[in-house]
Amino acid sequence: MAIVFWPCAAAAVAAKARKLASHMLEAAEEDLEIVGGEVRVVGAPQLAVKLGELARVLKGAPGYGFPPGMEPGLESSATFRIDQLAYSNGCHAVEVEADIETGAVRILRYVAIQDCGRRVNPAIVEGQVHGGIAHGIGNALFEWMGYDAAGQPVTTSFADYLLPTATEVPRFETLYKESPSPHNPLGVKGVGEVGVIPAAAAVISAIEDALSPFQVRIAQAPIMPHEIVALIAQSEKG
Repeated sequence: MAIVFWPCAAAAVAAKARKLASHMLEAAEEDLEIVGGEVRVVGAPQLAVKLGELARVLKGAPGYGFPPGMEPGLESSATFRIDQLAYSNGCHAVEVEADIETGAVRILRYVAIQDCGRRVNPAIVEGQVHGGIAHGIGNALFEWMGYDAAGQPVTTSFADYLLPTATEVPRFETLYKESPSPHNPLGVKGVGEVGVIPAAAAVISAIEDALSPFQVRIAQAPIMPHEIVALIAQSEKG
């Protein structure tokens, strides 16, 4: 598999650090590696110079010359343009319990698998996915925005605009499939949307499945308990 190194500011700084370290350590640049905040000779880690020392040298001082071909400062800036989008993927499955008398919905189990490319920080990815699913549950069951005949909002506080809390959100079972994107240097894809977009559809579909004996079809979200009771009553009349 061929590895392509994309130009970026970090790569430029690393190259500059190796170039200066090669002068200071009297070693070829290709024999140097950057590990643990220092540049060292491969196979001889005792021959090393810290990045902080390299930055101090490149800061410069009156009367001290720079190594040949070096510019001041251990820094670089770069702009990277991405023309092709990287799309994430996900599959969510939900098990719910619906009370036909009250219309209350309880989520019993929530399983989700996502492919968001390479997970640079798995803890942040997990938080993004869990937060997205919780938001999607809110979209499905709670977060209704109402307006009066004049177009003024009537859900103007959290007493009216409901949000899911810890008692409504189950423990999520989240799985991950990493297939790096070829369209960016890190192989990453979006992770903020992969949790929230499928959630509402998965929850609504699970409610319809739970109420399949009544042939209930839900056409909008969020679906409130009184609306579920009304749909069941309408189905029974039909």
